[in-house]
Amino acid sequence: MATDPARADGRSAASADKLRSDLLILVDRHTRAVIDAELHRLARRAPSLSPADLAFVNTVLEDLAESAILAPLRNAPRNRAPLLTRIFDAEHR
Repeated sequence: MATDPARADGRSAASADKLRSDLLILVDRHTRAVIDAELHRLARRAPSLSPADLAFVNTVLEDLAESAILAPLRNAPRNRAPLLTRIFDAEHR
């Protein structure tokens, strides 16, 4: 079985790791922006919510984003980074 020279010296793996890292940063920032927007919207629509209530909602939304989006991205195989980048349109943000 022939070995890909780029893969043999780590260039391809390093590129995939960088792409995956950049994608995780992008998705994490976008997730944070969505959570912040929802917290502001909720605070306006339900002014009776206390800062502790909003902090609880923030924690729940962060946990949801982590388990539903960020953890699966973090655990995706390296060779999926280009596909995931296209799915999340990371090159155009």
